[in-house]
Amino acid sequence: MLQVGIASLIAAIAVWFDCRERRIPNPLVFTGMTVGLIMGLAFGGIEGLGRSCLGMIVGVGILFIPFSLGWIGAGDAKLLGAIGALLGARGAAFSMLYGAIAGGLMSAIVLLRHGRLGLFVMGCLTWVAGLIGRVVPGTIGRSLRNLRQVGAPAQILNSGLAVPYSVAISIGMVIAVATGFSVIRF
Repeated sequence: MLQVGIASLIAAIAVWFDCRERRIPNPLVFTGMTVGLIMGLAFGGIEGLGRSCLGMIVGVGILFIPFSLGWIGAGDAKLLGAIGALLGARGAAFSMLYGAIAGGLMSAIVLLRHGRLGLFVMGCLTWVAGLIGRVVPGTIGRSLRNLRQVGAPAQILNSGLAVPYSVAISIGMVIAVATGFSVIRF
């Protein structure tokens, strides 16, 4: 499939730039989006163009909130939009699903290498305990809320370490294509 080849080329170039310069160039992702829209029109007419537009919107839309919260860069959101324009909404959604798993594993490895994984996990667990403590009534709920107050501060949830998320998105896209844009069954 030609779209998969082009999406793979765009993703590979994005990974190269992101790992080297910590940014993804706009001309690259906008070229991917434009080619995806043109191919959608050429191979599917107006309906194909609509599918490409929807895929692009879904791709950017999935990562809009993480981008607006500062968790990822704009280039990552635009990269997923380009993948969506080329592979459709299902391609964008499954690329992100598997990309999120890959990104979580990458982040865990980076935290482990910097000796921060245990501290991060404890911070997350105390945050979850505090959240559960707000729902559970009585002494147990109060104890869980106090654990959150005594536990690690909220800044532990942000380690200050960063990974190039285009790598995770690209791995997710490869897995999504390999699985035929479906959920892996064990």
